[in-house]
Amino acid sequence: MKFLFDIGHPADVHYFRNTINFLQDRGHAVRIYARDKDVTHKLLSAYGFEFVSKGRGGRLISDRLTYTIKSLQKLHEGVSDFNPDICVSHASPYLAMMARLHGVPNIMFNDTERAALFKTVLRFFKPEVYSPDSFTEADENRQKLVPSYMELAYLHPDHFNPNEKIKEMTGENYILLRFVGNHATHDLGYPGITDDQKREMVERLKHYATVWISSEESLPDDLQAYRLQVSEEQIHDVIAFSRLVMGGSGTMSSEAAMLGVPAIFVNNNRLGYINELGDTYGLVYRYRNRKPERENALQRAAKILEDKHTEKYAERRRKMLADKQNMTRIMLDIISQKAVELGKEV
Repeated sequence: MKFLFDIGHPADVHYFRNTINFLQDRGHAVRIYARDKDVTHKLLSAYGFEFVSKGRGGRLISDRLTYTIKSLQKLHEGVSDFNPDICVSHASPYLAMMARLHGVPNIMFNDTERAALFKTVLRFFKPEVYSPDSFTEADENRQKLVPSYMELAYLHPDHFNPNEKIKEMTGENYILLRFVGNHATHDLGYPGITDDQKREMVERLKHYATVWISSEESLPDDLQAYRLQVSEEQIHDVIAFSRLVMGGSGTMSSEAAMLGVPAIFVNNNRLGYINELGDTYGLVYRYRNRKPERENALQRAAKILEDKHTEKYAERRRKMLADKQNMTRIMLDIISQKAVELGKEV
């Protein structure tokens, strides 16, 4: 069989890499199209995947329009030339359009509620959509919920065992701050963490442990010394042994939770999976990015770092893992079922 994957974000590489490896190991043909965003291309290369670049987007409306046209053109050419049996993505509107145009079954995964474009795609291009059962705005007629998180596609114990050698670079006692650019459609209108706010986090937390920063964007000169210097594929080892993960990334907050590390998510976005990881499992604390709540977030960080009973997070993780399933297995079951419908076999 032939499968076409559209990768739009570094997280998508992790979501699908085990599924792609399985399909390739079974002799199936896989073609990957990837946006040049942050470390997406570096990750694909690090994991040994060949891919076709769709180019880089931008912040300006003109840049976004140019990228949209180029992405649609690349995928149109790809679907026409490769003739896939199934298209797969994480909330790619571009692949949904092209799959619909060419009459190719389109399996889409999505875990982000605040995405007006996704809702439009769902209505007009009718992909087969699967979301974690924590999703709070599911369309019952067009969307199916599964008992997992996207991050369990690669951080489930079946797939991931952290490498302690990472401590040779990070040290034993450290905190990880993650800063992202708020340029996605679901971030529009929401302020990101400013440079002054980043400085305050560092100043308040560096008394408890070494502070490392992972950032999508450039850092001011006075924060460069805190930038984490590890290869892209080592970031989950860093998360696994950190005492706390804090910042504006929902994905990395969830990744920390998957590994039993407490996370503080500072962002105005309301995400169902973050809410569940906080309310049900006590692994993520969410605060909006406004002055009173930022102070509460820093006080929560201090409380976590002063608490000697850290084993409670491992127990909370065990409870979460008992409730949720391996997302890669779910993906492969979905793909296998679709293959059977097509009279084929994975």
